Amino acid sequence: MKQAEHSDTPVHPDLESSSSSENVRKNKLLSVLRGPLMKATFILLSVAFFITVYVLANRRNHTNGEVGEFIPAVNSRSLEVEVLDGAGNMRAAQQMTNILRAQGYDVVEMKKSYDDVEERTFIFDRSGNLDAARKLASILGISQDKVFQKIDRTLYLDITVVMGKDYSRLKSFQLSTERNIH
Repeated sequence: MKQAEHSDTPVHPDLESSSSSENVRKNKLLSVLRGPLMKATFILLSVAFFITVYVLANRRNHTNGEVGEFIPAVNSRSLEVEVLDGAGNMRAAQQMTNILRAQGYDVVEMKKSYDDVEERTFIFDRSGNLDAARKLASILGISQDKVFQKIDRTLYLDITVVMGKDYSRLKSFQLSTERNIH
């Protein structure tokens, strides 16, 4: 009869090999996940950094009374404006056009008004956005009682500015003249 050989091998070799193979699998899984996890963390931190830089770079300094600080928007698009010369001074109409464009308005037309010479500058809301017309009047220095609603969708614009002979007293013209002097 053969005598059982004595060895140092454990009685249950399957248990030990299964736990070590489980550890190997866990280590492999961790090393596989570590790469994508690090990449995802890096990407998230990079995006957060760039958003912060963008927000800080685009923050506006709001100064009272400066026309150049305001950029209007309605439904995430610039307002389309028509400038009519009712003062008999096309240079002033061109200057108003330049002021409005510098503010982000899309001046789609500038022409002579076919009505009589106007004493006072006024604004027509053409699209049903009276608040935007009032805001523009405030920025230009036009009295709120000179903002009228005269909707005409066939014109394909939002606001009509009719310049009167009082244009040189408007806040926007005074600021523009001061900037040109300095």
